[in-house]
Amino acid sequence: MRSLVMSDVETGSEWAHLLGRAMRGPLRGRELKPLVSDMVTWAVWKKTHPETTVMQMPTRRAEYTSKFYRDATRFLFGFEVNGKAWALSFADLQAVPVFSFQIDTEPLLATYDAEGTVPRVFSREVAGNVLVFNQAGKRRMLDSETGSLWDARTGQALNGPLKGSELDQWVGIMSFRKAWQNFHPDSKDVSFPEPQPGSAVPVQK
Repeated sequence: MRSLVMSDVETGSEWAHLLGRAMRGPLRGRELKPLVSDMVTWAVWKKTHPETTVMQMPTRRAEYTSKFYRDATRFLFGFEVNGKAWALSFADLQAVPVFSFQIDTEPLLATYDAEGTVPRVFSREVAGNVLVFNQAGKRRMLDSETGSLWDARTGQALNGPLKGSELDQWVGIMSFRKAWQNFHPDSKDVSFPEPQPGSAVPVQK
């Protein structure tokens, strides 16, 4: 299944990381509150956050680099919208690294940074306004509404009327496709039809 199983020190309960839920033990059925986090190459993280210090932890893998994801069909980026699981294909993200879409009433943006091998999902709503984004060079994007230039990696506006604004990042997780589907059998894939510039693609509910 290739999915991490964790146990807490206090009760010995066993937790599934793709659910954040205790599956066995005294805390069975309890769920953890998810937090926004990223899996990114060390080189890119250090470039973005040069003052970072590192907690040394044991590893069970001798090499864990971007080459690990060379077969994009095996991986996805999973997230939830209104309690329902959705998945973004790695292969689609590599082909369309800036993608505006909507699920239910949620306006969302998917970005993919090839250098850091990191996908992200953001809200497209800023100060009550919904924006549509299109790629504008390497790790850059423009919103159609104000023409502001944004960093696709961080979701920060670099220039234009919205300079200094920041998109809210959604919780998501990189996963083996099979593992995600085992824990989320009802998960749906976000389809990547060819979008027209200046428009967002609605995703089937």
